[in-house]
Amino acid sequence: MKKLWSVLSIVVVLALATTGFAAASGPGPKEGNIIDVALAINEETGEFSTLIAAVTCPFFGTSLVDMLSRAQRTVFAPTDAAFAELGLTPDNVCKALDRNTLKTVLFYHIARGKLDSTAVVGSDMLMMLNGQYADIQVNGSVTIDGQTIILPDVMAANGYIHVIDGVMLP
Repeated sequence: MKKLWSVLSIVVVLALATTGFAAASGPGPKEGNIIDVALAINEETGEFSTLIAAVTCPFFGTSLVDMLSRAQRTVFAPTDAAFAELGLTPDNVCKALDRNTLKTVLFYHIARGKLDSTAVVGSDMLMMLNGQYADIQVNGSVTIDGQTIILPDVMAANGYIHVIDGVMLP
């Protein structure tokens, strides 16, 4: 299983080398916590604009940013294209979904602890912060609740970001 994941990781990174994700993730950890790393990737690629807008919605105050800055977490981060498939953009995400719905969706993308790709594929299911389990499948690619992990193991000081190609809906 580890060998399969390693091979898949290499193939995915090579395939994404032309998209800017490879440059954003680099060979080692980015400086800072999950929020810092997501902001740095977004600045380089523009791929997390909607996710950042969602986490920083005014009705959350600083609670989500603080939690992702301090606690050890693993974030399965949808791309902007994934949010766009649901009609969500940085400009409308805070208006399109009410506070409770958005919090439930966001918390379905966050797991406790620092889970690298080995830990993710070593599980059949992961308990997410919203209290539900997300299903992990390894069948030529690695998916979490049907969304493909397109870039694993973006390391931050307090956890990992795994980029996914869709928004998981609880």
